[in-house]
Amino acid sequence: MADVNGNSESIPLVVVGASAGGLEPLEIFFESVPDETGWAFVVIQHLSPDHKSMMNEILSRKSHMKIEHIENGMKLRPDTIYLNRPGLNVELENDVFRLESFSSEDKLPRLPINAFLRSVANRKEAPTVALILSGSGSDGARGAKELRDAGGAILAQSPTEASFNSMPMAVIAEGAVDRVLRVAEMPAAIRDILAGRMPDAASDISSSSALHGILQLLEEGFRIDFSSYKPANVRRRVERRQHLRGIDDPTDYLKLLTDDRSALDELYRDLLIGVTEFYRDPEAFRVLRKEVLNKLARDSDDTSPLRIWVPGCATGEEAYTLAIEMSEALAQAGAARKFRIIATDMHRGSLERASTGAYTAQSVAGLPPEIVGRYFEKRQDKYVVDPILRQKIIFSAHDVLSDPPFMNLNLISCRNLFIYLQDRPQARVLSMFLFGLRRNGYMFLGPSESLGRFSQEFESVDARWRIFRKSSEHRPLDHSVMTGKFRARPMHETVVAAPKRSRDRSVASDIADIRNRETLIKGYDALLKRYAPPSILVTGDGSVLGWFGMARMFIDTMNNLTDWTVENIVHHDLHFTINVALEKLRQGQLESYSRKTKVTLSDGDVQTCNVRIEALDQVSRIKVMLVGVELAKDEASTESIAAIQPISDEDVTFVTTRIHELERDLRLTEQTLQHVTERLEASGEELQASNEELQASNEELQAANEELQSSNEELHAVNEELVSVSAEHERKIELLSQLNANTEQVLELLGTGVIFLDRSGRIVRFSELVAERFKLETHDIGRTFHVVGPRLEFIALETLVDQVLETGTSQTVSGEHRGERITVEVHLTKAEDERDTGVVVLLR
Repeated sequence: MADVNGNSESIPLVVVGASAGGLEPLEIFFESVPDETGWAFVVIQHLSPDHKSMMNEILSRKSHMKIEHIENGMKLRPDTIYLNRPGLNVELENDVFRLESFSSEDKLPRLPINAFLRSVANRKEAPTVALILSGSGSDGARGAKELRDAGGAILAQSPTEASFNSMPMAVIAEGAVDRVLRVAEMPAAIRDILAGRMPDAASDISSSSALHGILQLLEEGFRIDFSSYKPANVRRRVERRQHLRGIDDPTDYLKLLTDDRSALDELYRDLLIGVTEFYRDPEAFRVLRKEVLNKLARDSDDTSPLRIWVPGCATGEEAYTLAIEMSEALAQAGAARKFRIIATDMHRGSLERASTGAYTAQSVAGLPPEIVGRYFEKRQDKYVVDPILRQKIIFSAHDVLSDPPFMNLNLISCRNLFIYLQDRPQARVLSMFLFGLRRNGYMFLGPSESLGRFSQEFESVDARWRIFRKSSEHRPLDHSVMTGKFRARPMHETVVAAPKRSRDRSVASDIADIRNRETLIKGYDALLKRYAPPSILVTGDGSVLGWFGMARMFIDTMNNLTDWTVENIVHHDLHFTINVALEKLRQGQLESYSRKTKVTLSDGDVQTCNVRIEALDQVSRIKVMLVGVELAKDEASTESIAAIQPISDEDVTFVTTRIHELERDLRLTEQTLQHVTERLEASGEELQASNEELQASNEELQAANEELQSSNEELHAVNEELVSVSAEHERKIELLSQLNANTEQVLELLGTGVIFLDRSGRIVRFSELVAERFKLETHDIGRTFHVVGPRLEFIALETLVDQVLETGTSQTVSGEHRGERITVEVHLTKAEDERDTGVVVLLR
């Protein structure tokens, strides 16, 4: 039982979402709920702003609980039924109701059930159950998913029982349902769910061997340990998947997971809780933009790229939201500073979806049109993220519980992850975040999360939306980080320690191998510098791989740091000789030879150089040759001088032949290109004309489609409201019929007949006793009293009626009629405004 005067966070909350056809299940539900449960009930319906709802009157006949229409600032109380008002959006913040009027700019149809369920998803540990009853459309589906992911329970009315099954079917299709029941079974199910969620009812997850086996399967299949997650949440999600599979025994469910990989993957996805959307909590992102992103964009003292980490990014909506807001902030500040967002998650399927950057129209429906136009491109039925924005985000598989943190971060956005973790894993992850953040870096958490024992390391930027700034240089990284892999040990796992000496020997051996390799490479470098001849290493495509010794005199990389090719960095006087060798190398005809070449040095002197060409590899895909370059010496031996030839006619002829071949190929290519260009121009003109026609037709169709869509949404909303109003009217008619029957019974018991006449003396209605005694029929209604009225022996009733209508004075007459004493009374009838409406004749 909730404490009425105590903390309202302990009040169990039952949210009931209903629309068309929801009146009957609401009556059945509240008729079955005891009056003193300690629960609070909130009923959210689609209501017409032009019609006064009678729901409080209808439910008051089925339940003795207090029924109130929601007012702004009203606090949640137990054993109370709260009803939403038409034209107002309802949210719950710290168990206090907040109301906001619908705007004419809001998209239709409005989704009040979704909005309320999203707000109650932040109730921390307070137990919450949502019921989705009869209704058309899909309102409640996305909100139910968020509430379920936050720990709430979702019940849906059986589609076969619902008058309109669209809403229950939508929430079932969303995968957000714990149980599908008939309405009469829901109160007992709610009692069981709330009893199981109480703190003293939660048991350790290690109590079931079947659950141990399931967690071990998950760890072996996906290399992830769920022991860091809150046991109650893990157990509840396992039980949920088990029940949805129609299995009662956990052992049978374990067998299914062992045999069916798809069932295991289904459970894995459910446990990871991949809830995200663009601009989730828009107000939070407005504050983040104002207090954090704008400041980072205006920081002109630091030109290094901004680094942002989004752990647990799921399908990427939050990462793209941050990228959009960061781009907007930089554009507004006129800053050219670059940024990079690192978005990580453990589920590779979600990362693949995020990496493609393609989202449905429903996913981007809440974004401003100018943002969609600037950062998305519509392709068929998808909206694809702009490639420039996509290049600013790196999606990577990363387990925040076991992998090292990223470093030098300006912002970490980790929203609604800690609410699923136990205290120690929370502290470990927070220590990683603190280690990775730069001084004055920012932390962006979920609205129900806190910094715990690390709060002294941060300053609060916005307490409501949990935005913090690191204020210290302290980096208290958890010691398990230093092991390189600090995955938490499963609770069910038996630890067998490896012999320390063997492990130390293995580590020492690895370190020795690394040192030996580094020493060997350094030795190679020293040998090449000392003994390698002055030479340049060149590939078959003209790329320069390296140079040795005095060959650096002929290399210039100052003017080109990236394209190391013969044309770009080698002395231009050597180009002809090297190009001849390159052509021979490409044809596989290169043999070692030497040439004399005159080179103009940097001081203007002309120096003769001996250039030796030697093929190192003419067989592999990448061919390599060595170009040796030495300055000619006067005292060189006669044999060596004879072996070195100047540039020969053969070299010139070889190159000239190659040039002619290339020119011929170029002319052929130009002719082919000209022909293709002409055909493309002709085709382009035809396509342009067709495109203009199609574009005009498309614009017309798009305009017509938008009008039809808008009309359809409006009709959909109006139809739901009419169905709700019609249901209330039908119930009112039933009540009036019952009241009329009761009135006839009372008149019969009193022996009194009644006839109502209008001011013209026409019959409006009469009681069954009058019809029986004076033979009046239904078709007599509307006829004048002078024609069909009762004929008494002692007085003319029509004359008495006319007299009362003229004078306004009631008349009473008694006498004998067919041997029976009858008293006749004639009185004026009046409306609420005291205006005469006719007379009533009483016959006793």
